Amino acid sequence: MTLVAWLALLAAVAALGLAWKLNSELTTATRRLDRYNKALFDANDAIRQLRAQVEEEQAKTRVALRRLEGDAAIAPDMTIREVLMVHPQAEQVLAGFHLGGCDHCAVEPDETLAQACARNGVDLHALVGNLNGLAQAGRHAPQGAPILVKLPNVALENVALENVALENVALEIE
Repeated sequence: MTLVAWLALLAAVAALGLAWKLNSELTTATRRLDRYNKALFDANDAIRQLRAQVEEEQAKTRVALRRLEGDAAIAPDMTIREVLMVHPQAEQVLAGFHLGGCDHCAVEPDETLAQACARNGVDLHALVGNLNGLAQAGRHAPQGAPILVKLPNVALENVALENVALENVALEIE
């Protein structure tokens, strides 16, 4: 073998050694980056959970403050989360107006009643009236626990009007 061949072989071995060293450093850096990414993900998850807890506590505080001020009525500027805290059956009333309860009528907990009604085309005054009726019925429970109210499946006024109309028809037939 010639001197040039030996030098080329020596350069190839040196290049192979350098490539092996760079590969091991890359593997170390990849492991370190994976650890940092996991730590970052865990930190973001913890921040998300803390934000949810803060929002929940803020809503509880606003509801408690309204009760202390004697203003337990439900208002259009209250969030869905706050309304659900006022009375346990508020969710049923909201579902009756197709606000929450199914996929196509879902609402965000931090959305106000006014925003949810505007977005879904619901009569805000009727909703607030029904929710306030529920809150009034549950206001006189012992130790502040709301009384559960039997909610009708249909509006009673419409049923009464239909019964009167049916009685009138029956009288005309006789």
